[in-house]
Amino acid sequence: MIKKIGAAVFCFAAVIALSGCSHITVLRTQELKEIQDRVDTLHSKNINLHTKLHEKQEKLDEQMKTTSEMLRIMRAEQQMHFTNLDRKISAVENNIFENQSQLSNLKQSTAEVSRRLEQQIANAEEAANLRKLQLEKLFEIAMGDFNAGRYDLAIGGFRDLATQFPESAEAPEAEYWIAESYFAKRDFETAEKAYFEFVKKHADGPRYCVALYKLGLTYGHQNKMRSREMVWRNLLNRCADSPEAQAVQAQLESEAAAGQ
Repeated sequence: MIKKIGAAVFCFAAVIALSGCSHITVLRTQELKEIQDRVDTLHSKNINLHTKLHEKQEKLDEQMKTTSEMLRIMRAEQQMHFTNLDRKISAVENNIFENQSQLSNLKQSTAEVSRRLEQQIANAEEAANLRKLQLEKLFEIAMGDFNAGRYDLAIGGFRDLATQFPESAEAPEAEYWIAESYFAKRDFETAEKAYFEFVKKHADGPRYCVALYKLGLTYGHQNKMRSREMVWRNLLNRCADSPEAQAVQAQLESEAAAGQ
């Protein structure tokens, strides 16, 4: 009896146990299914993410390729630019070197020209000094002959000076003293011509007034009174404050008083 009761209890317990396990299995199956669904969903999302990542990677690779190509082109252009720049710099350096060489040659040429010019100036100054000494000596000799009364020699000396050195400062003086020499010789006709030529050539010279006065005197010595009056009237107009004008005025007043 006890064995039967025990068996019955065992069976009952087994039934209860089996019923509980079945229920648990159902629950586990549902959980596994949900987990599987989640896994599938995550797998699908992972695939999508992987696809998107792959696409982005391809785009990035394409961009990198494009960028690399652009960089390569830029490097090539820069290299070409730098090469051209190096050539230009080299050409400029060559030009600078050539210009420096030319400048050095020019400096040497300029120095040589300056040296020659200085030498020419020195020679010209020396020649001018010699010429001045020669003129002074010729004038001194002629003037010495004049003061000594050797008028013909004085005329020759003054004429040589005026002929050989017509542009010199002494030439007008020599021409004046030629006229003075003829006047001193009392060759009034020739003196008249000499004075007349002098006043024509040197109307602005320092001896113009005295030459007019002496020309009037030569006319007076030849009794050419109308010519003398005309010349002296010009003297009074042109040289009113000169000693010669005062001498003419005094002589005309004296002649007028004598005529009365």
